[in-house]
Amino acid sequence: MGCFLRGINKLSRFGEVLAEIGTCVLAVVVIWGVVLTYVFKASDTFSVEMSEYLLVFICFASIAYILREGRHVRVEAFVELLSPKARSGVELVASILALGFCALVLWKAAGVTLLNYQRGFRSASLVSLPLWIPYLIITIGFFILTLQYIVQIRELAGRLKSLFKSLEREEVKKGELIKNDGP
Repeated sequence: MGCFLRGINKLSRFGEVLAEIGTCVLAVVVIWGVVLTYVFKASDTFSVEMSEYLLVFICFASIAYILREGRHVRVEAFVELLSPKARSGVELVASILALGFCALVLWKAAGVTLLNYQRGFRSASLVSLPLWIPYLIITIGFFILTLQYIVQIRELAGRLKSLFKSLEREEVKKGELIKNDGP
């Protein structure tokens, strides 16, 4: 199981590297579009549309890595007030709910991707990109995110289990101290 979990983490990291490359490509495409538009006074539909698709790619290629690094948006005002045990429990419940949400989105995205592939839908622009490609990127991104949530849930459950064990050990020590201090 450990090899599988490490593989998911490596897959998330690979997605992040691809997103970084995509960001560099996006910068080149945007600069190219600006130069064509303002220097050569030429219309450039390609760079605008490719920028849109690259933004989708960057977002969904890196989403699992962002989760792995704990950089997703969180509301910590309430959670910070909790004990470590309660905080781990809340994080575990939130991760399980997020896993369910991701699995649902993955299922729906896969259906939309398949539909677009089967019917041959293309973007309504000059580039005319097959729409199954961006939908496939979203599907793969949510697939890896779903896997990363499984890793996170396992880690949180392990942390919660060790917190319970340490609390039990403390209670046993307190009980022994009370017995030793007795008459």
